[in-house]
Amino acid sequence: MKKYFVCSDIHSHYNELMTALNEAHFDINNPEHILIVLGDIFDRGDQSVEVYNFLRGLPLSRRVLVLGNHESLLIELVRRRAVNSADHYNGTYKTLTHFYKDPRKEQNKWLDDNHDKYTYMDRQRLSQDVFREVYRELFTNEKIKEVVSWILSNEWVPYYELGKYIFVHSFIPLITTDEVFQTVKYNPHWRTSSTPQEIEDAKWACPYRLYKAGLFSEEEKNGKVLVCGHWHTSDFYNELLYQYEPSKQLDIHKDNPIFMSEKYPGLIGIDACTALTKKVNILVINEDEL
Repeated sequence: MKKYFVCSDIHSHYNELMTALNEAHFDINNPEHILIVLGDIFDRGDQSVEVYNFLRGLPLSRRVLVLGNHESLLIELVRRRAVNSADHYNGTYKTLTHFYKDPRKEQNKWLDDNHDKYTYMDRQRLSQDVFREVYRELFTNEKIKEVVSWILSNEWVPYYELGKYIFVHSFIPLITTDEVFQTVKYNPHWRTSSTPQEIEDAKWACPYRLYKAGLFSEEEKNGKVLVCGHWHTSDFYNELLYQYEPSKQLDIHKDNPIFMSEKYPGLIGIDACTALTKKVNILVINEDEL
């Protein structure tokens, strides 16, 4: 019998992912064990290459990859070839340096190796040349091209539907009815008629707010359950269950367990905010539960 192991928002934390999978009894050699990742595999942590090699090492038939907003950020940065403050804050620039070289580190290394060979002004000028060359190659080297091609391939999907479960990064695509006030409505044909922008917007939404607003209710009437990442689960608990019970509220830095509640049966949140908690949540679903 097949068993599905669902995680999200790994954010370059390979060790934490492996620990969680081992605790969930995921067997890398078992053809019946399938990994579903709900996006945001890179950024924030320091083990992008390890996460990449692990996922690429799994057979295609045993990995399902759903696009997240951080996959979009990586593609956007590589296409733009210019780093801004958000790229540093989100960790996207750091991810690129994991796959090639860090221009600043290469510049400093050159300065250390040549500290007594040139005048001060010449050292600064030549070190800037080193920085610019490595910076240029950061966006054009073969490994980055390989990673980008993989993310842009058909293997990555905007959502994955399996039995009663709809797996997304954040939410299903919605129709925007007013861009100024950012109002949206449910699209009964979202599976087939969503625009690229609607699919992109769905990666950034706050899932529990949209669910509470009734924007998944039509799917829920048909027995569907939304499984999402993107937003740390402590907010799911604090806003949906413990809003008026401060003593029960969870600390984002410590407690982000899988969100499941009889009060909200159509919603499951799994983002453990790994960058803070150093934990990855694994939702295990047996084939007979679909």
